[in-house]
Amino acid sequence: MHVRALSILGKIALAAAAVCAAGALGGCGFTPLYAENAAGDAARLRNVKLMSVNGPPSIGPVVEDAFNDRLAALPEAEAEYALFLDVDEAAQRLAVQSDGSVTRFNYFLRGSYVLTRIADGRTFKGSSEAVASFNVVTSQYSTLFAEETAREKAARNLYAGIEREILTQLADEREAARPERAFPERDIDLDRDRAR
Repeated sequence: MHVRALSILGKIALAAAAVCAAGALGGCGFTPLYAENAAGDAARLRNVKLMSVNGPPSIGPVVEDAFNDRLAALPEAEAEYALFLDVDEAAQRLAVQSDGSVTRFNYFLRGSYVLTRIADGRTFKGSSEAVASFNVVTSQYSTLFAEETAREKAARNLYAGIEREILTQLADEREAARPERAFPERDIDLDRDRAR
């Protein structure tokens, strides 16, 4: 009984500490990376317009769908950033049987981006990659379906990685532009300090 009571009290204490810490962070001006409000950089993602996806024809529409799905929850806004993507794909044999047949592949999707701020032409560059696996089965239709599912999953993960890179860069830029806090200078009376 005592052990269980202590365990419950411990959980309550941890929860209270977490709430207090969150309040303290908010009070000191800390903004969560994915805060979807006017002060957070995540809100800027609604102002990003995907201009082009350069890569194999089978990838472009899938990446565009992943981009639109990620931004569907955010309200529409006038474009302030133009996003250009270069994407490439590759397949790696993962499970090779004794007869040489392959029963599982790793599907890799690699992308680099250039984000341009329309107002002043400032550019941000970065890259990301994603991987998903699929099985090769006796049914050709099932294999093609599994491959397409892996491609869609990799596209979602790729754009999520690019999104994190963009948010980090925007947050770093905003932090660099923030003026440093000035501390008032105080005169020190050395003679008085020595007398103490």
